[in-house]
Amino acid sequence: MQFDVAIVGAGIAGNSVAYELAKKGYKVIVLEKKKEIGGKICGGLVSRRVINLQKTDAIVNEIKGAYIHFPNEKEICIGGDKTYAYVIDRDKFLYEMAEKAMAEGAIYKLNFSVRKIYQNKIYGKEDIKFDYLIGTDGAKSKVAELFDMGKINYINAIQGEGKKLEEDFVRVYLDNELFPNFFGWVIPADEKARIGLGCQSKKLKEKINIFARKIDRKISNYKAGLIPCGMRKFYRKNLALIGDAAGQVKATSGGGIYASLLASKILAENFPNFKMYERIFMEKFGKELKRHLLMRRIYRRLKNDDLNFIANYIEKNVKLINKYGDIDYQWKVAKEFIKKNPKFLVSLIWKILR
Repeated sequence: MQFDVAIVGAGIAGNSVAYELAKKGYKVIVLEKKKEIGGKICGGLVSRRVINLQKTDAIVNEIKGAYIHFPNEKEICIGGDKTYAYVIDRDKFLYEMAEKAMAEGAIYKLNFSVRKIYQNKIYGKEDIKFDYLIGTDGAKSKVAELFDMGKINYINAIQGEGKKLEEDFVRVYLDNELFPNFFGWVIPADEKARIGLGCQSKKLKEKINIFARKIDRKISNYKAGLIPCGMRKFYRKNLALIGDAAGQVKATSGGGIYASLLASKILAENFPNFKMYERIFMEKFGKELKRHLLMRRIYRRLKNDDLNFIANYIEKNVKLINKYGDIDYQWKVAKEFIKKNPKFLVSLIWKILR
């Protein structure tokens, strides 16, 4: 079968770009290795930008703020005065996009494992010929591996379900001994809370059991996954990567839905000029992702005493954080925080270098 565009992976990036390209009249096929769409670990916490990019009925909660917990048991409340984010049902969100893409003529083939790709042909349970290939097949992208698009690092993550206590506040737990180089979270969704953690350790089950005891919650229905950390090459000749496959993920939080939707629209608007896709994405959000990588590198150097030191500054600057806080463009609040607290930066650098 011959197609203008073959998309490997039916996640958010794959469904989004399938819809955008099919709408433009391209003959599109989407290949998904799973038997059904969805099932990936995801907190589902998104900004208003995501809702603006992709109108949806998958919103299950609105978030007014967050409680941040530090190793010394200090708890700081951020926000509370307006809606800062939304929680979505990721699988429903995916189905909505897939249905829109199919309505525009995109063809979906599930349970399709890619064996190899050679000379504009995908070999699987049937052969698929294409003019252009788009890899949207997640953090461990086979497309990226086959075409040597670069190596990236990963954060191990696990998430389950537990009793929902708060209605509209997220809880974030910082502890570089329990969650090395990342954090734990509790996100109120519909009937339950999504409870999870990310860390460098592979002992995820052990970690989440400790976390469950720490917050006094029972957690069930675990799912584990990988969060990409770092960006690969975005394109090569007639191939482009989008979303987790490209590493278009915030290294500070693991969120990648906004980046995936934005990248999909930029690629479709400039298709098949992949060089322009890369340039515009980097201007609009890629530079921000690089700054998130810098913030993560700093965070990885911090010990629990350092996190407790930072808590004192955050407590004194809640109003500033509420004013400039943005779950997508986090560098803005970091920059304003440092401008107001220059001594903080000096102290932080000293702690990192000591």
